[in-house]
Amino acid sequence: MKIEVEMKVVYKRDTHPVKAVAVVILDDSFAIHNVKVVDNGSGPFLSMPSLRGRDGKWRSVCHPMNNEFRKELQEKVLEAYWAE
Repeated sequence: MKIEVEMKVVYKRDTHPVKAVAVVILDDSFAIHNVKVVDNGSGPFLSMPSLRGRDGKWRSVCHPMNNEFRKELQEKVLEAYWAE
């Protein structure tokens, strides 16, 4: 699967856990907006888009279906983040 990452915003301040916001494009066919790079002190990780439900709980809008793809997606996004 071809994975393209476009960094839309990279935050330079250290006080906020969100470090960047990206768009991920899969096989030139599907775009995922508001993918975030988050670092809460234990290293950067990928946060998929989510919405707050009526009950106040956050739920993913979309997410990888297996650990192998999650790892590949995270590697691509973090690679684009470090390149900024």
